[in-house]
Amino acid sequence: MRKFMITGILVGFVVGGSLGLLQGAGGGELFWRAAVSSAVLGLLMRWWWRIWRRSLHEAQQKRLQAMTEAMSKLPHEADRALK
Repeated sequence: MRKFMITGILVGFVVGGSLGLLQGAGGGELFWRAAVSSAVLGLLMRWWWRIWRRSLHEAQQKRLQAMTEAMSKLPHEADRALK
């Protein structure tokens, strides 16, 4: 999660700084915009990572449950349950 959030912060800083330059902002205002956009994008990336990780975990649990159920059935029924 840390690498994902740091990537979001760096991308946010670059995007905020670039947009500030395109709008002709001065040095202090440019840094302020870059800092705010990096914080916002860093938090969004953190939120997205948590949702993504949770969905991957749920998918893994469902697959494990299906495999467990298939293993408890008769051998010829196990192939059908996994498909």
